Amino acid sequence: IHMRASWVFSKNDVIANSGVIFTGLMVYVLDSRLPDLLIGSIIVLVVLTGGLKIIGDARSERKEPTLG
Repeated sequence: IHMRASWVFSKNDVIANSGVIFTGLMVYVLDSRLPDLLIGSIIVLVVLTGGLKIIGDARSERKEPTLG
């Protein structure tokens, strides 16, 4: 689970950082705050989706204790 979570975190970081760079350029070129709001919303969705995937993976790997 930890390795999959690390992959999701790394992937999300690359997406978020690329989005921030792109947004900065678009805000500068368009002289508008709208790109910041749009890309920020997309980043939130990506991060939440990744978090939910990690939680789902953790739940599926959880083992029930055995009575012995």
